[in-house]
Amino acid sequence: MPDIKNIKKNISFKSFLLGVGEFFRDKIEMVVFSLFLLLSICCVYIWYYYVYDYQWSVEKKAEYLRTKDSEVTFDREKFQEIVEKEAKRAEEYARPIEIKKDIFGIK
Repeated sequence: MPDIKNIKKNISFKSFLLGVGEFFRDKIEMVVFSLFLLLSICCVYIWYYYVYDYQWSVEKKAEYLRTKDSEVTFDREKFQEIVEKEAKRAEEYARPIEIKKDIFGIK
């Protein structure tokens, strides 16, 4: 049966941290390059999948066409109301400005 006390002495958290620190100190260039390469591959995949090779399924295309057909309705009354409001605003802007009271008390 293995001696548990000797194993605990040989394998400690401090020695583990020292080993990890030593590994990163010796191989930092490789770790950074690997991380850069991995992120580059991930970004290229995302770009290819979502931008370059983007396609809708048949169901999604049909749903899009169905929603676009239902949204294209022209409400003539609402349009006329907006045109009338715009004409009133243009009329108000065309009138000369009347100053009723001198707020600065100059006169």
